[in-house]
Amino acid sequence: MDENFDNLSIDQIRNEIIKFKNDLISQQLDIHYNTKTYSEILGVSRRELSHSSFLAWLFGNSESHNLASFPILKFLEILVISSNSEQSKENKELFDSIITGDVSIHSLDVQTEKSIQSVGRIDIYIEAKLSYANKQQKLRIIIENKVSTSEHSDQTTKYYNYFESIDDASWKNLYVYLTPLSGIELSDLSEPECSCKEYIQTNYQNLVDYLLEPILNKDISTKTKHIIREYLLALSQPSQDEDSDEHQQGLIMAIGNEERELLTKFWNQNQKLIMSAMYAISSDPEQDKDTRDSVGATLASLSSNEKNRSLLSISYNNEVRVNQIKKSDIGYRTVKLLEENNLIDEDAFNWLRDDKSSSFQLLKLKEEVTEKENKYRKYRINYEPELIFDGKEYFVARNWGIGNIQRFIDRVTLRFPQIRYDIHD
Repeated sequence: MDENFDNLSIDQIRNEIIKFKNDLISQQLDIHYNTKTYSEILGVSRRELSHSSFLAWLFGNSESHNLASFPILKFLEILVISSNSEQSKENKELFDSIITGDVSIHSLDVQTEKSIQSVGRIDIYIEAKLSYANKQQKLRIIIENKVSTSEHSDQTTKYYNYFESIDDASWKNLYVYLTPLSGIELSDLSEPECSCKEYIQTNYQNLVDYLLEPILNKDISTKTKHIIREYLLALSQPSQDEDSDEHQQGLIMAIGNEERELLTKFWNQNQKLIMSAMYAISSDPEQDKDTRDSVGATLASLSSNEKNRSLLSISYNNEVRVNQIKKSDIGYRTVKLLEENNLIDEDAFNWLRDDKSSSFQLLKLKEEVTEKENKYRKYRINYEPELIFDGKEYFVARNWGIGNIQRFIDRVTLRFPQIRYDIHD
């Protein structure tokens, strides 16, 4: 394992620790992570009911935050961003109105732990009366909130079946599965993780990016600002010392942009020291075995990523044409190779646009790229188009994960046998 990063001598370790302690970013982060939130003091920072109660307070349009309907409208925007193509198509008129700001809320009722006999308790239940596109609409939002546990007993399917069985055309139902999954993991999902695939899965990071931070940019009271900042801090603090086994140790639910930038700089400046500390913990017999194994697995993954930055080559007619590239660029490099060899005719183009080997589309027009995909640089739409076909400009999906790569390789080599991929593990 040590071959993947340079071991530090005792003197170097001492110097690195002194630099670490004197670094301004380290000091800022030390203050941040050593500040306990109210929810941590009360021991409820990872309790689902606590988060549901906070969100219910936030969504309510007559609560003490005096934000009126701003939070629930921003939440509706999050649902539009998080929805898949089928969900967007099914709710097109409503979703288009949400994005254009053409929605008015006339009444709103938000409840937590709503009990439905023989079905279960809904974590957050919302009823609203809306107007949009010159019509009135009654809307239900059924939210299953999972902080550190997974769904059990097919809860989402039971709720879906219950509400869909109500014969009342005046109501529209939206089903939401809320989890702390990271933004990148969420964008890689091909379907919601819950049993009912009709749910829109979103995450706490989207709540931070598209709801909580926009609220902080508004002219709000000092008290409301303090409450929101406290909640942001609670989301970003790694969970520790939870009494129940069901709460995942170290779980970070979401972080703000300012904190992410600080942590990224912190990692870049202290990477060698951090990895050396992890190696020491993973090999220390005085440490708990679970701790050693967990830290060791993380270090092995980091070391592997450091070693395997350039692991892919692509051959055309047995001649290596693309060498020393990251696996995450496999889609882009393949499209460029096909283009260079005049292999993209109309039939091949349609085949590429209809690629089903991954959870995302290989080629997209700029206007087809979602805000979330742009945020995580799935497509590089701020640069020159990467393929021009029939006068239209397309961008190629990047940031491929391990789970999608082999399926892509199998599909491409079946269609274009003159292409071969060599992965150098």
